[in-house]
Amino acid sequence: MGVIAGDDISIHMHDLNTLIGEDGEKLHLIRNIEFDGGQTLAQARINYVTLGTPQHDSNGHINNAVLLIHGTASSWHMYAEKWWSSHMYGPGQPLDLRNTFIIISDNIGAGSSSKPSDGMRMGFPSYQHSDVVRAQHDLVTKKLGIQQLRAVIGSSYGGRLTWQWGVQYPDAVRGIIPMIASPFALAGRRGMQDYLGIEPLLLDPTWDGGNYNEPPRNFPLAIMAYWVFMSGVNHLWNAAPTRERSQQHLPRLAEKIAAKLDANDWIYQLRANDEFNVAPKLEEIQAQVLAIAVDGDEMVAVELGHLDEAKRRLGDKMDIVLAKDSGRGHAALQHEVGAYAPKINQFLKSLD
Repeated sequence: MGVIAGDDISIHMHDLNTLIGEDGEKLHLIRNIEFDGGQTLAQARINYVTLGTPQHDSNGHINNAVLLIHGTASSWHMYAEKWWSSHMYGPGQPLDLRNTFIIISDNIGAGSSSKPSDGMRMGFPSYQHSDVVRAQHDLVTKKLGIQQLRAVIGSSYGGRLTWQWGVQYPDAVRGIIPMIASPFALAGRRGMQDYLGIEPLLLDPTWDGGNYNEPPRNFPLAIMAYWVFMSGVNHLWNAAPTRERSQQHLPRLAEKIAAKLDANDWIYQLRANDEFNVAPKLEEIQAQVLAIAVDGDEMVAVELGHLDEAKRRLGDKMDIVLAKDSGRGHAALQHEVGAYAPKINQFLKSLD
């Protein structure tokens, strides 16, 4: 297990080896895993890292574990980036590594965990949020021997997985922190966004049903159609204040993203949203809830009132933190950490 102790460890994590300790990345294998759609894999690979040191209660149970869940087109590495690590892991910060045991895994379908691009391509089992969470629960309980997590924290897609944890394993976590994520179905414009992220690929003859040898021609177009909603209009204006630059910005961004991502993996990650909707089961949540939202987020629009409805139904179990609109929309989460980190700190302390 990765161990970091003492006050002199740099929290500006340019060196990932320092962050995760000598053991580095590790693998948990789940044999004969069955998905909710009825398909099975003989073996699923879950890639993960641990940070900090586990602490045990009087019964010998680990009681300081926090699971972090990454978003779409990402991996565990997002929580090693400076925007997060510099506000979270240091002395006195919310996830102080002197007294917190952090678990971060690559979700099924992403990073170095089992995914379509490993070889099965579109023959990979169709997974939903419940399948991803079941694999994480297997890692936490069977591999790491943790009966109850102190908290689960996730961003965007990871935030929806955090809501899923609350209803799927209500006894297994004391607090959940879904960030920029609604517990409601991805319908309306958000559903249309996923459609736009997939359809250009399905219409592309070079996609060839997922059996391509080179990245499909329309893959950058699919990413652009999805990503245009990620940033706020103010940020996009500042990033591309001329007609010429406005027509260059997204292609350049999509080229960078496509170079690090497989098209089949991308389709699966967006389709994992198809069955998500924990709103009907909100009352089953036993954990305390701290929802982090961003004013001006066009992907998880505050004005839809989804979090307010969840708060009405969960009552004192739930609090909402609304970060200010910095003009960056959904992506503002990475720029407003200083505003909501103290709230996370207070919340986690209240769980103890």
